[in-house]
Amino acid sequence: MSHVIEAKGLSRYYTQKNPKLFARGKLIVKACDEVSFTLNPGEVLGIIGESGCGKSTLGRVLVGLEPATAGELLVNGETAAAQLKADNKRFRRAAQIVFQNPFDTFPPKHTIARIMLRALKIHNIGADENERYSMCRTLFEQSGLRPAEDYLSRYPHELSGGQLQRISILRSMMLKPSFMVADEPVSMLDVSVRAEIINMLTELVRQNNTALAFISHDITVTRYISDRIVVMYLGRIVESGTSEEIVHNPKHPYTQILISNCASIDFEEAEDPIEVQGEPPSPIDPGPGCYFADRCHLAEARCHKTYPDYATVSEGHIAACHLLHGE
Repeated sequence: MSHVIEAKGLSRYYTQKNPKLFARGKLIVKACDEVSFTLNPGEVLGIIGESGCGKSTLGRVLVGLEPATAGELLVNGETAAAQLKADNKRFRRAAQIVFQNPFDTFPPKHTIARIMLRALKIHNIGADENERYSMCRTLFEQSGLRPAEDYLSRYPHELSGGQLQRISILRSMMLKPSFMVADEPVSMLDVSVRAEIINMLTELVRQNNTALAFISHDITVTRYISDRIVVMYLGRIVESGTSEEIVHNPKHPYTQILISNCASIDFEEAEDPIEVQGEPPSPIDPGPGCYFADRCHLAEARCHKTYPDYATVSEGHIAACHLLHGE
């Protein structure tokens, strides 16, 4: 099976002025650092970690909204950079993104119909306005937005956040992308509508065989929707494996802390939370050892000296921790 997404050492760095008086040069902020993974058609990859770990930056790089500083990104076997240069529109159709706040993604003075039709027209989908409108109406009806004409005639401010996020997902999926990033798509919505939207997203991904990168800090939701999960800390992937492996057999101390502090939907799985002290180090100069060492309850002397290589836990399950390499 050919990969839809193949990230090889993908990095995104930013520069900022040195705040020290009379200091020369610029500082390098490593928002996303040497990230590697693959994603197959129809597969859902969960990307989890606390705020500031680089999840959203990675998502923007994956869909070409920001350039990679280093590494290589292949989309359907071709480099993303080459595709963007050769046919920007074609790449934008193949790689879609759904953002956290749906109110920020719709022009407030345009009706939903105009917004939806414009996306179809840009990508030459449908013979004319009537056919495009019919396509939108059918899609809305199938997705539970009934009567469709009522929603299509409204303006964004006349709809709820949940309704807008449904429409945002539909706008992306009607382009039949091969890959989509969903960046915290339900975190700003009422709990009562989150499950409905997650189920709709899952069904559309399955129907269209779309590869999905699902970015979230909610482990319970991520476990439910994802086939595999990668855990990020300070720009790097510290653990990767199937959803069940990550949830039931976490090996990196940071993953163990995340899982132990997660509100489980199964009382039999509930664990005593592992406390973590301090704040993550600055992404400007986090080394030389493991980035999590200063906060880790299991850290040893070597953890502060060198960054650990990945250790294989089981097939498809890896973690970057010195404790997994033995003495």
